[in-house]
Amino acid sequence: MRTRYSRRTLFQATAATLVAAAGGAESAAAVKSSAALGPKGTRSEPVKLTDTQLLTAFVKLRASTDSRLTIGWVDAVNYGFIEGETFPLYRLLAATWQVFEQRSDSLFEGRLIEIAHFVDMHSGELLHELTMPRTNQVVEVPHYRAGPTVTKVAVQLDEKREFAMNPGATGDPKFFRAGVAIASQHLSQAERQANTFRVRQDVGTRVVPADPATRGFFYREWTIWSGNWIDIQNPAVHSAPTELNYSSAAAWRPWMKMEGVTGNTLQSGRGGKAQRAADLPSEHLRLTQQIHPDLLDDPLKLLRAVG
Repeated sequence: MRTRYSRRTLFQATAATLVAAAGGAESAAAVKSSAALGPKGTRSEPVKLTDTQLLTAFVKLRASTDSRLTIGWVDAVNYGFIEGETFPLYRLLAATWQVFEQRSDSLFEGRLIEIAHFVDMHSGELLHELTMPRTNQVVEVPHYRAGPTVTKVAVQLDEKREFAMNPGATGDPKFFRAGVAIASQHLSQAERQANTFRVRQDVGTRVVPADPATRGFFYREWTIWSGNWIDIQNPAVHSAPTELNYSSAAAWRPWMKMEGVTGNTLQSGRGGKAQRAADLPSEHLRLTQQIHPDLLDDPLKLLRAVG
């Protein structure tokens, strides 16, 4: 006697089996609920997680929970924003070499080296000069590298500290202003759509210089990280493949020489994560080989240089 199964029934059975193997009746119940939406999973639903679970899920997407090296990357476009008008500036190819360690149930600490390449939006060629909007001033485009530095990640984190990049970072005065940094970051909007998990991170920093006559600096970032729900729920998985949606707003960098121009920059792009440099997008890898070859030799040694 043969029993016929519908595709829907098979989908539900397979999903439940996978999650049960990944660990926990709670996870299995969650996927069973998702299966009820059907294979297409067109509806997003909030996910109830404890703060510890949410933080762990985020670190799996951004980096790794087991202290291994990962490389986050972003491919974005940058515009000047002046009195409601936008001006195309450059395409940003950025990457972060990173190692995160868990300090408590509510805190991870990371060591980072950040680099960024500024390229022409159309040709993709590395920029050496850029004509700024309104001023029409031609400025030199520097290479960006910062770190190694230490960062913290939590579900909610507010800090006030003296801000000054490490002395060894390339071109610090061209990118940042020293002062008191008022910073915040938080995680929110954990949700699922079928087997896709998403979480939002909001980051903001405002630097207030000691001299009130000196212009301060701000950076505001909004990101949405997406990954496989089975990976997120599986305690044996420490680093999950991720897709990143990225948006930010920032004050004019000092190298742009935009003193006296009211406005800021806007960025929008996408990103992901690589487990090794060879897996970076080809343009990122090519420019890193050209400008920062030491990052490809022994990045862990460089990251350990921070106290």
